[in-house]
Amino acid sequence: MSKTKIVPNRTLQLLGIFSLLAGAVLPACGQELSILTGVTKEIPTNDNSFAWVADYSEPINKIFSYSLVYVNEGHLIDHHRDGMGGQIWAGYSLTPKWSVKVGWGPYLYFDTAAKPAPVIAGDDHGIGAITSLATTFQYSKHWGLELRANRILTKNSIDTTSIVAGLRYQYDASVLPGSSAGADWWRIDSQTPNEVTVYAGRTYVNNFESETATAYGMEYRRNLSRHLEWTAGALREGNPGPIDRTGVMSEIWGTRTVLNNHAVLGVGIGPYIGYDSRDNDRARLSGVLSITGAVKLPGNLVARATWHRVATSYNRDTDVFLFGVGYRW
Repeated sequence: MSKTKIVPNRTLQLLGIFSLLAGAVLPACGQELSILTGVTKEIPTNDNSFAWVADYSEPINKIFSYSLVYVNEGHLIDHHRDGMGGQIWAGYSLTPKWSVKVGWGPYLYFDTAAKPAPVIAGDDHGIGAITSLATTFQYSKHWGLELRANRILTKNSIDTTSIVAGLRYQYDASVLPGSSAGADWWRIDSQTPNEVTVYAGRTYVNNFESETATAYGMEYRRNLSRHLEWTAGALREGNPGPIDRTGVMSEIWGTRTVLNNHAVLGVGIGPYIGYDSRDNDRARLSGVLSITGAVKLPGNLVARATWHRVATSYNRDTDVFLFGVGYRW
């Protein structure tokens, strides 16, 4: 099967969400954010495609750090794959400006793969491993140029190598995670632990055609602890063609408050029950993995961007990009 067209709108919306997250965390403490782009190669077929990476990391000490990473491996022959991973890194400074680091961790992938008829394209999910080697030239106090190589190995899918380069922002390291300043921020947040948000956005079906539809959502969010939140929500994915789906979901979120308590980042996971009229009017239990970023506005309002990846068991995965306004109390 030949490679199909690249759909730029979905990549632009992903970059938009990560740009919002980047803007939210600029003055934070001790973290790093990298946005990188380059080439993915799959050795047995000698095929290559685009690649891009968004990586958010925090230090453990002067040598070790951990990160959450999103990798889009592009549109290889018969495979449109991306995924999220968590890595532990060990780094060393060669000079005051040059540094190197190596990282390893698990990689949860989502692969739109070619299948025999009548399925045509299936949504394969699995866990692999991602190993990375990176070097950075820090040309100013905060900004650096990063070159990174990723090797992704899986048991039931393809193995790829990607070479990417781009910008890294290094935040002031005066306050490490777990500091008393973070505790003060949590005490402020605990006074308004509830949030209701309404959303509008776009649904993309994860197949080789990437059909789209307008999406809507509503969500209730509750702070459980300093770095833990719970949500319950409803999602209308629309009618892009292969699906006509509406559902409810519940997620547990790991969060990080940044920008002197003016913004928050979060990663969530949970169950999703979706009713799809194009699936013989069935309701199915699926999973959802999400990334969110919110900026606090005057009057207890928040502006929030959320990306949901709905992972199904019947080859109808979707990406849902939502932007909305919420109220905290």
